[in-house]
Amino acid sequence: MKNTFLKLWGMPILLALLSVFGLVAALNGDGIWDLLGWLSLSVPLFLIIKHYYKNPIR
Repeated sequence: MKNTFLKLWGMPILLALLSVFGLVAALNGDGIWDLLGWLSLSVPLFLIIKHYYKNPIR
């Protein structure tokens, strides 16, 4: 049960946590926190672009 749960929901949960961290860091911090916010918010975008070009729908 646990192994199946993590296989199915592991990556979406990780991306959600990264997104929440990026939003909070960008809103509450300055300097290095802005950079960490940008980096953590760009990970889901990078993965979307990577998978789009790997398996394009045509």
